[in-house]
Amino acid sequence: MPMVLLAHLSDTHFDGGGRNSDRAERVMAFLAELPTRPDAILVSGDIADEGSAEEYEQARAVFRGADVPVLLLPGNHDDRGTMREILFDAAPGYQPINQVHRVKALTVALLDSSIPGKSEGLLADETYAWLENLLAATPADDTVVIAMHHPPVPIKSTVVDPIPLTNPERLAEIVAGDDRIVGVFTGHAHVPVQTLFAGKQLAIAPSVSSFIGCEWEVGVPGQVPIDFAPEPSLYFHAIEDRRLLTSLRPVPLGGGLTEPAE
Repeated sequence: MPMVLLAHLSDTHFDGGGRNSDRAERVMAFLAELPTRPDAILVSGDIADEGSAEEYEQARAVFRGADVPVLLLPGNHDDRGTMREILFDAAPGYQPINQVHRVKALTVALLDSSIPGKSEGLLADETYAWLENLLAATPADDTVVIAMHHPPVPIKSTVVDPIPLTNPERLAEIVAGDDRIVGVFTGHAHVPVQTLFAGKQLAIAPSVSSFIGCEWEVGVPGQVPIDFAPEPSLYFHAIEDRRLLTSLRPVPLGGGLTEPAE
């Protein structure tokens, strides 16, 4: 399979203000300046902060200028109905937003792990059925990655571990049992994490809006180790011949790509 390059960002939390929007715009400008363009840009949930129409209009204004596909999926801060109307130009509805994107010989399965009105995640029976039908129809020589918002394993976070994906067992069976699946991509954690899930790579993308530390950074019970100062960052996933390579890239808030000094 020829290499497929995915840019993976997450948790943009558009909130109607300028800060998070500016950070997302900087990331999109950075991607637009690359000499090798990604084949697609994945944004793994929490597009909006409160799920309002104003926030999704702001997201649409930032993402619509991209010259490659932008793959958006819901997170626990998102509102399925408003998201459908504004970002997908579809009728409002609260059924899971499951999607598929194919590029070259790569199939990207985008699963909705959100629960309307709740912070924890769940893959509904209809979502599992949708995924199983998709895999049954996917060519045997394709490579597959799965994307969703909630990580399917604990990650030593006092913030997101209490609001996890609550039913990952069936997903683990699917992932472990299909050699075409090379990785699972999520967000939710606001910190870059790579580990294993069902024997495959699990890549949890950092947030564009903020950084949340893990449990060893908590000094007081109930404290949220959140940092708004770091530069936004993203993952690049290079998929080739069923091999997945993931790299982390901070994005400077000022300036663009620099040329080497003479």
